[in-house]
Amino acid sequence: MDEFEEHLIKALAKDREAVREKLSAADRDHLDALLGLLAEGGEEDRLRTVTRAVAAHLRAALPEEERRAIGRRLAGTATARAPHELLAERILLGPAAPRAGSGPGPAPQAPHTSAFDRLLAEPAVTAEDLYEAFGVRVTAPDVIRLRSRDDVEQLPAFQFDAEGRLRELVRTINGLLGAARDPWGVADWWLGPNLWLDAVPATLLGTGLDEQLLAAAGAVGEED
Repeated sequence: MDEFEEHLIKALAKDREAVREKLSAADRDHLDALLGLLAEGGEEDRLRTVTRAVAAHLRAALPEEERRAIGRRLAGTATARAPHELLAERILLGPAAPRAGSGPGPAPQAPHTSAFDRLLAEPAVTAEDLYEAFGVRVTAPDVIRLRSRDDVEQLPAFQFDAEGRLRELVRTINGLLGAARDPWGVADWWLGPNLWLDAVPATLLGTGLDEQLLAAAGAVGEED
């Protein structure tokens, strides 16, 4: 993460709503999904990865004028806190309160669906489903396994081909991204918008774009 991206994270941590209102509706939804992942916590490497994704999203989605304003405002500032620590702390405190003097506004909207629920709502199967339908036993360590609130282990369906076999490309990318260690983060990589690919990665499976998917996965975490 470069200095400018650190400034973006500081601006977001200081006043989340001020940053959100500069984004389009779709970009706000994507930001909220990333912040939902951050709010779920996890190991430091996971928090760093999600924070880098937040910074990259803001860099691409904010209008140029706003990016310049943040750069000017925060030029030369420094903090002893790492960006992922600063942002995670602010997110755990909850949404920023309305600013004084903002006056009456529209009625509050219903809370956004959490990243947890969004990922669990995607098509999925269980290990039992695969065995009963195809006689396939899921033993690979890098299969994404998501546990629901009812303690049911779900396997996102995109990972498997029409015969219930784990796709080799999915196995490779899941291993590269660390699905065994961070299944939620890797599931979000597959099932969320990807700025590098300009698409949701899972939708590109079987389209002849294996090299692009591998390159996009390999780019994750290359910069700190």
